[in-house]
Amino acid sequence: MSAVRQDAAQRVQHHGRLAVWQPGQPVFWLFLVLLVCSAALTSIELVASVTAPQSALAALLLVTVQAVLFVLIVRAMPRFPRQPASLRVAALLWGMTVVPAVAILANTAASDAIEALGLGSFSASLSAPINEDLLRLLGVLLVLSLAQFRRLTVMDGAVYGFLVGAGFELVENLLYSLRGDDFGATISVGVTRLFVGFGLHALWTTLAGAALAYCLSRRQCGQPARWWVLVPAVVTPMLLHAGWDTPEFSIFAVLKFALLGLLYGLSIACFFFAVRWGRRSEFAWYSQIQDDPASLIEFRRLPRSERRRRIAAAVGSERRA
Repeated sequence: MSAVRQDAAQRVQHHGRLAVWQPGQPVFWLFLVLLVCSAALTSIELVASVTAPQSALAALLLVTVQAVLFVLIVRAMPRFPRQPASLRVAALLWGMTVVPAVAILANTAASDAIEALGLGSFSASLSAPINEDLLRLLGVLLVLSLAQFRRLTVMDGAVYGFLVGAGFELVENLLYSLRGDDFGATISVGVTRLFVGFGLHALWTTLAGAALAYCLSRRQCGQPARWWVLVPAVVTPMLLHAGWDTPEFSIFAVLKFALLGLLYGLSIACFFFAVRWGRRSEFAWYSQIQDDPASLIEFRRLPRSERRRRIAAAVGSERRA
């Protein structure tokens, strides 16, 4: 273990809730600078979007409901409690600040170029999947880099990816809601974005984050990283994103909703695939920590309270290693 990583491990051992605080690593300062600068830009954009106090209150209420739903989904994900709270917050903040701040500028510049080519109606489907998805993945990469004081699993990338996507979606929905002309328009936009395509950004980044964590975990163990795994895991969400933002191809509402339903179903399938992949990765980690391959079968048969106790013990032993 390098001196820098050993120092980070010692800090986490004594300050488990401050795992994000790693001033000895350059990636920490890169993350911090981007976060602070983007937070200022995003705050300015949010304030500029407010049209009326009543509309702002309604938008905040609707986004709060969405935030609660995201929290419930994260808590329901079948995972070991391995991701430090501070890193989960960092992932959420990246999605809430850096992604919208940079994506707004990048999407605007790309839209101008696309419109100059006469493809203005496709600007959202061509620019957003590339700019937004890659910015979210960059956030997952930085958080995973800070999390490498211990063995990574696929579930780490899935959880951090979901949180990055959730943070971005909350701010994006808030921006759209605040731009309503009046209170009724704000409610209409907020409710529509709550029930139509809820969680898509989080679902998409879950798959990409899981694949990224898979490659980094293999590299961490001295195995070939298999970077090619990232290609389908990153391209698939981009294609789903592009399909979702594509202009209506038919005047028939039933065909429009059928396409949206298909894309949403595929996005959910990608999410469950990533979670299952992450769960299996965590079981493999637990089996190695216990140094007993048969313990995995026994573990699944234990009461939930005993499983939690053993997981906590395994996490503690890994931190002390």
